[in-house]
Amino acid sequence: MRASIGWGLFFCASIALGCRSVSERTLTDTESRTFSAQCERSGACAFTQTSGAKRADGKTNQILQTNGRLIGICDVEPGQISSAVWDCRPLVCHTDADCPPAHGMKDGQCLNSLCADAAQSLGAQDSAMLCLAGTGLGREEPRQVERYALGLNCGTPCKVPTPCRQP
Repeated sequence: MRASIGWGLFFCASIALGCRSVSERTLTDTESRTFSAQCERSGACAFTQTSGAKRADGKTNQILQTNGRLIGICDVEPGQISSAVWDCRPLVCHTDADCPPAHGMKDGQCLNSLCADAAQSLGAQDSAMLCLAGTGLGREEPRQVERYALGLNCGTPCKVPTPCRQP
């Protein structure tokens, strides 16, 4: 009886450690900001910014942008659950482990050094994020206004404009 209880506890501990539903990882965006992220396999993450520029306009929390092919990190006010694409920047990566998980997988997908969902098609929101990549935070600077408009007008099917970062 004692042996079966011991094996039962070992089995439960093995499952808990081997099949964790929350993973910790470091995420980096195109503005060189890094975030410590605790992500569930569903794709939901909690973030703590660990380096890089911070916004001064009250948008101190982050959420993931997953409505297109690219996975972006968006600055939002506390309690907000959605954002405008101009507050989002693509996540960069070297390996799949650098990307937040989705679709119940352990890791996300790293495609051409960007976190992406290959099952989705490239859209105007993706193009706008790519055009804003590397321009800093916000959308008020003249270069950001120009790039944002350029990105939104990517056509059908969407082709990211030449001056922008390519997918």
